[in-house]
Amino acid sequence: MPASTSTTTEFPRSASAASTKDIELQLEQLREDIASLAKTVAAVGNEKASEVKGKAKRAAAEATDASYQIAEAAKNQAISLEQDLERQIRANPIQSVAIAAGLGFVLALLTRR
Repeated sequence: MPASTSTTTEFPRSASAASTKDIELQLEQLREDIASLAKTVAAVGNEKASEVKGKAKRAAAEATDASYQIAEAAKNQAISLEQDLERQIRANPIQSVAIAAGLGFVLALLTRR
């Protein structure tokens, strides 16, 4: 078995050899080890929390950018459709009025039922 690199001190294990002072030393060493472990766990936890927080901020920024781009594309497409419709109406005004009247008639029939 490889030798342990732990900094803990070996204390006697027999009840007759263990004095109150030895037990107090063991308890003090245990308290120090627990405090050190708690500090290490807290540091690792804070580091991971910061990492996750950064990732979440980046993902939110990317989602915001993507939604802005989609909204811009939809806006540009709506403007383009409006311009195409306006050109079509100007090119064929009688046909446009007939189509509008027909749609109005169909909608009136549908809403009467």
